[in-house]
Amino acid sequence: MAQRGPAGPGSGGKPSFRAALVVFQNRNYRYLWTSSLFSFTGMQMQQVARALLAWELTKSYGAVGLISLSFGLPMLFFSLIGGSLADRFEKRNLTMASQAATAFFAVATAAMLVTDTITIPWLFALGVGGGTAMALGMPARSPLMAQVVGSQNVMSAMAMSNAAMNATRLFGPALAGVMVATWNLESVYFLQSALSVISAVILLAVPTGLGGLALVQRGSMFREIGNGLAYVARDSRLRQLNISMFAVSFFAMPYVMLLAGFVHEDLNKGDAEFGFLQSVSGVGALVGSLGVATLTQFDRKTLVQWTAGIIGGLGLVALAIFSRSFGYTGAIGATLVLGLALTAYQTLNSTLMMEAAKPEFYGRVMSINMLSFSAMPLMAFPLGKIADHVGVTNMFIAQGAIVVGIMLVISLLNPGHTFGRAPVPERPQFGPRPGGVPSANEALEVPAGGK
Repeated sequence: MAQRGPAGPGSGGKPSFRAALVVFQNRNYRYLWTSSLFSFTGMQMQQVARALLAWELTKSYGAVGLISLSFGLPMLFFSLIGGSLADRFEKRNLTMASQAATAFFAVATAAMLVTDTITIPWLFALGVGGGTAMALGMPARSPLMAQVVGSQNVMSAMAMSNAAMNATRLFGPALAGVMVATWNLESVYFLQSALSVISAVILLAVPTGLGGLALVQRGSMFREIGNGLAYVARDSRLRQLNISMFAVSFFAMPYVMLLAGFVHEDLNKGDAEFGFLQSVSGVGALVGSLGVATLTQFDRKTLVQWTAGIIGGLGLVALAIFSRSFGYTGAIGATLVLGLALTAYQTLNSTLMMEAAKPEFYGRVMSINMLSFSAMPLMAFPLGKIADHVGVTNMFIAQGAIVVGIMLVISLLNPGHTFGRAPVPERPQFGPRPGGVPSANEALEVPAGGK
């Protein structure tokens, strides 16, 4: 990866949104981005439907957490395998297969709802199936983006992809809430299945064999997984990023799994209000991801990430206090801040890892990063059980205090990483360079029919 030293005067280290938009000059990235838009919409809708269904069946925070656990367990066990597959095989086809499997499990859930045979054990099993599909397919998506746009544009590509995901949070949860209130839960699952199919079909426009990243086919899968783990463990930057992401995923991000019960029990609101609150979080998340997209040439990304973690912890405390003082309106304000801060933190974490990793390790590095997302549903169950006893607002306060404490400890243990300047990628080009030499993004354009 082409890198420069720390940005100084005239080095272009200022935030720039224009620099993030260069990736849309690449036709194949546009296909990939559009495919992600459909996929993410379905994911956001299903998240709402799954939480509402678990709550309606049991009226228990613990049960909601248990169903979230079903989705996270496969990521814990299979994401490393998915990362190895992404470094060994065609990334586009792996992503398509993941979307097809997601569509199947969504249809199966809808069918059980229609026949009134859905139970918590079945919902758990279907969650395991959907989580497995994601664990095996998702580690290929980010490396595919890097393969399409080139290493110098990785941060822009991932930031704009996260912007797409968070844009779907503006309307996906609200749409799901309205559909449940107007029709039924199964309508949400049927629509999610259709969106997953559309996502897979769009990927057919992205050619295979793009080149640019060598496929790893040298040893056994488990040996390659071990090599990936050793690679991350040896690299201090990658190690720090993974530890911090696990901490935030354990104690901050599971709050979303508790919102369904929080809205119904503590705020005395219904399904539509729950969906709207999820969308408010999406507004903040979209702002956060777009803000990160401007940091392509900024050399203080780790400081921004650390600050976002602090704000995320304080946002959880605010969610509890403001909802007690101002009701649903207070919850809206706090959720907006939470969406912005936690999304900025996660997006920066993923992009910094891709910038630090060697291309031949992209799949495995991102699969290790995905393990942090398994922490979120894994913690949702114990946090949900605790919330059943101490109250969800007290749980939010405790989570927020722990997150702030972790951020402070991280800064004390490694102040150079937190507050130092990081190398930035070579500045992307927007058009032909002087002398008619094509820019990196132009050189990466591949004919749509290429193989």
